[in-house]
Amino acid sequence: MKFQKQIMSRLIILVTLGWIILCPVSASAEQAGTLFALANKAYADGRYQQAVELYEQILQKRLASGEVYFNLGNAYYKLNQIGKAILYYEKAEVYLSGDEALEQNLKIARLKIVDKIEPLPVLFLTEWWNTAINAFAFTTIAWLCFGFFGLTLFWLAIYLLVNRRIFVRLAWIAAAVFIILLVMFIGKIYQFESSQYGIIFADKISVVGEPTLTGQELFILHEGTKVKINRSLDGWYEISLADGKTGWIKADALEII
Repeated sequence: MKFQKQIMSRLIILVTLGWIILCPVSASAEQAGTLFALANKAYADGRYQQAVELYEQILQKRLASGEVYFNLGNAYYKLNQIGKAILYYEKAEVYLSGDEALEQNLKIARLKIVDKIEPLPVLFLTEWWNTAINAFAFTTIAWLCFGFFGLTLFWLAIYLLVNRRIFVRLAWIAAAVFIILLVMFIGKIYQFESSQYGIIFADKISVVGEPTLTGQELFILHEGTKVKINRSLDGWYEISLADGKTGWIKADALEII
């Protein structure tokens, strides 16, 4: 009887701690849902600046999602702030990779960019690999990995119960798919962590050959152009373009994706 009372008291403590931990999270999520609905209503009514403010309140609560970034990009596009629109479309791609509406809006926004940059040709295998790992969002690949890992264990368990080789083969197939997805997931993480990109926010910015105000001007970039950030130094970024051009710009001229 004493043992049962100890178990019950520990369960009560665990439930109480869980409630204390999850309650603020649930409240924040509910508040974010309310803000999201209000922002969508403001956008539908043509009050785009108010919609922007409401979407950004959600982001300030660290409750980012692909839908919030996507809608925020739409609101900025309506305000003709192309740089910010592209920035948030790019952020949304992390969550909504492959979404047709997002890709279409991003293409439309890019049509308004002054700079037309032709990317350098890449090897077929490199292009194929990049296409493969960018076909799915992080969460999608993660769930697929989890699902096929579970499926592998399931078929192995069935084999141990009924001892039929067909279930071993099914387990091997599920395991092979799991390994492929896992490699893709790791590759996507590596790509995300090793490559940093930004969007030019300045209307017009000179790209110079060295990180000083007196550096020689190499070329000019305009709002909305996407650049790769190679390194930073004393308030400057060394950037490169898809066509191979490189140079330095002031850090406040762009926003990191």
